[in-house]
Amino acid sequence: MTERGEEQLTHVITELGLRFENRGAVALGCGDVLPEACVPGTDVLRTSVIATWADIVTGAVAGHAISPRIPLTLDLEVQVVAPVRVGMAVLTKATSVRIGKRVVVTTAEFRDASSDELLAVAFASFMPATNPAAVFPYGFPRDIPIGRLSMPLAERIGRVVVERGVVEVPHRPDGLNAVAAIQGGLLAFAAEEAAASLTHERVLTKALVLRYLRPFMVGPARAVASGDGTALSVVQVSDAGAGKLGLVATARNRILAG
Repeated sequence: MTERGEEQLTHVITELGLRFENRGAVALGCGDVLPEACVPGTDVLRTSVIATWADIVTGAVAGHAISPRIPLTLDLEVQVVAPVRVGMAVLTKATSVRIGKRVVVTTAEFRDASSDELLAVAFASFMPATNPAAVFPYGFPRDIPIGRLSMPLAERIGRVVVERGVVEVPHRPDGLNAVAAIQGGLLAFAAEEAAASLTHERVLTKALVLRYLRPFMVGPARAVASGDGTALSVVQVSDAGAGKLGLVATARNRILAG
């Protein structure tokens, strides 16, 4: 609590169950699968949460490579090998694939801590923020505070389903990145939700591919999906306040049994 008795603002990304250790060239994490972060009505973790975890750990590797410049995500791909379920502890390890002058390419694996089964793989590329003043003065953060969702993720983010296939995510202080734009994981959530809203079935996004075009500085982020929601969906996400397209994505879904 603050001195005025108001609730201290926390960041939604810190509430997703990931414990994170930045070792520089390698980033390690262990994620707990929270019911509030699952596809509604199931015990299966949302793929956008895996994407957010991937953005954190691969971003740490990229941040180390270009420190003290702030890394911005250019693209992020998540391929789900097996459903990630409540009760699992998920280990992740991120490393670099290529460190260039302008772009850093990274990868991460996600495994079941109990069985070592491969659950998902991710690739991401990053570039330094174009503003030379956009730096971490003490280097890229080596850890993040840990909290826990107290409500379903969609409610926590403030997601609004405008109509079938159209979802908005607000620009709020507790959902921004280091350059005050909507955090990339929340944009992944918007794309996933827009595609899923095309169908009345419960679906798992087996593959999520995101290409970030510009920061979302105004908001809300409006995701518009086309397709039937049960196979390939194409999503365009615009900064509604700025009137500019900021992200394009594809989502491949499958219907969840039960």
